[in-house]
Order: sequence, then structure tokens, then C-alpha cells
Amino acid sequence: MAAARPSMMEFLQSKVSELVECPICSEVLQNAKALPCLHTFCLKCLKDYWKDKVAGQRVNCPVCREPFNIRRCGLEGLPNNFMMQNLIEIGNVTSDGSGGIPCKQHPEKLLETYCLNCETTICRRCHAANHRQHNCEEVSVVAEEFAKSLEEATSPVLLRIDEFQAALEQQETDGWHFRVAADGVDIAAKHNCEKIKNIVDGEAGEVLNELREIKSEEQKEKRSRIAALELAVADMQSFVRSSQELRTKGSPCDVICAAKDLRVRASQLLETYVISNGQIAPVVTFVPMNIDELTRVGQNLVGRIHRLIGPGKSLTFLGT
Repeated sequence: MAAARPSMMEFLQSKVSELVECPICSEVLQNAKALPCLHTFCLKCLKDYWKDKVAGQRVNCPVCREPFNIRRCGLEGLPNNFMMQNLIEIGNVTSDGSGGIPCKQHPEKLLETYCLNCETTICRRCHAANHRQHNCEEVSVVAEEFAKSLEEATSPVLLRIDEFQAALEQQETDGWHFRVAADGVDIAAKHNCEKIKNIVDGEAGEVLNELREIKSEEQKEKRSRIAALELAVADMQSFVRSSQELRTKGSPCDVICAAKDLRVRASQLLETYVISNGQIAPVVTFVPMNIDELTRVGQNLVGRIHRLIGPGKSLTFLGT
């Protein structure tokens, strides 16, 4: 006697079980994750399979050996395979011990046929009553075709998810590079400010030292000029006193005898004691750098920030 032919629901359940089986543990997929090659595995199985691998390392698919890099966020960042999850739920419904899903029109019958014209699942009584002339297929056959179409529809979405995951990682990388560059600019700006401050402090010290030297030298020269002037005044006053005393107290003979020498002495004094420009105190002034003009034309003594937007963008600090 030939073996009993399995029911359509048993056949469908068998097909679904094959589709939702993890290639590593051979059990129903748990937390199904799809690789870039679209092969799907349990998240735990992948973690155990690549337990010695870290983010950024290159690994191969356990089935087709296609290589890919583990994302920065780890294996948890792999896209979920929602199609497989839906098939698992379908398998759970068909394996609840009832033998299948009952027909709403005929609860005593199970849904075993799919009407392609009406796009609905029907039982045998529905088929006999209203769908005899329609194009109908067994649920297991249609389910397998639907599963393939779902896989075809889902594959581009999974690829798009992969693109967006890569974009997210790129954003993280770009953000890290930006922070590193910005921190470098911060350090460079502060270093340049400190450098300029040191230069300004040094030049200010030189100017002040030069001024102190000028003041000290001028004090010495002033004392020398005062001493020379006092000596000249004293010498000429002595001559004047002698001349006046001779004129007021001397006899006519004394005046006649000394007049010639006194006139010569007066000429010598006038030739000797002459106030020159060298005896005038010098004028000291300060001529500052025209910082206001630099500011007016947009110049910055420290430097400026240079920023580019788009491919090859950079953030640099240009010092002076």
C-alpha cells in the first residue's frame, strides 16, 4: 500500500521550515540578520562564528564566502531580515495543531487553494461554488512563489539599508575627523596667540629697555650740560665783576693798563661760551604700528579659519 500523501499545509510548513532555517545551527532563525550577500543567520550564531573578530575586520560569509567588513557598531548593526521573520510567523500559525487556517465562509474546511483571479485563499467548497472557472493553484505552490517575490522585493531594500548603514558610519567617521581637525585648530590658534604674545612682550621689552637707556644717557648728558653752563656763567660773572670793580674803583692809570687785556678776555669769553644745538635736550616720541589700519582692511594678527564645504572638505588654521 502506497504511503499517504502529505497534506498541502504540511507541504507548505515543510517549505517554510527550510526557508527559515539558520545555515549554522540548523534551527529556526532567531533575531535574523542578513549579510550583504543576503544570506541570513541567527545573530547569536554569527557572534559565536566570529567570536574572535572585532569591528572593522574583514570576514567571509559562512555559506558563499563573500567577504565584507564588520561595521563599527558590530554585528548588531546588520539589517534585520523581516521577510524571514514573517515566514517564521506563518510557520507558527500553520503548526499550531489545528492542521491549517479555517475558511471564514466554511469554518469546517481549511484554506488549501489560492485563486489567482480573485487574489484570495479559498477552501475546496469555495472553489467548487465560486471559483471553478478561475485559475487556482495549491497554497504551497503559490506561497513558494510569493516567498521568492518577497525575497526579490526585499533584496533591494536590504541593499539600501546597507547603503544607509554605510552612510551612518561615514557620518561617524567624518564627525570624528572634524572633531580632531577642530581640536587641532584650537591648539594651533592658542599656540599662535601665545607665540604672538611672546613676540609682542619681547619687542615691548626691547622698546622699554631702549627708552630706559635713552633716559639714563640723557640724564648724564643733562648733568654734563648743566655743569658746563654753570662753569661758563661763573667764569663770565667773574670777568664782569673784575671789569666793574676796575671801572668803579680803579685809578685812570689802572683802567688804561688793564682795559686792553679785559677787552681781549671779553672776546675770548664770547668765543668760548656759545650755546649750540647740542646743548638742547632731545625730544623722544613713540611711533606705534598701525594696528587700526590692519583691522580696517580685515587683517587678523593671530590668523584665520579656513573652511571648505563638500568633497575634500577641510578645517585648517592659517597662522601669521
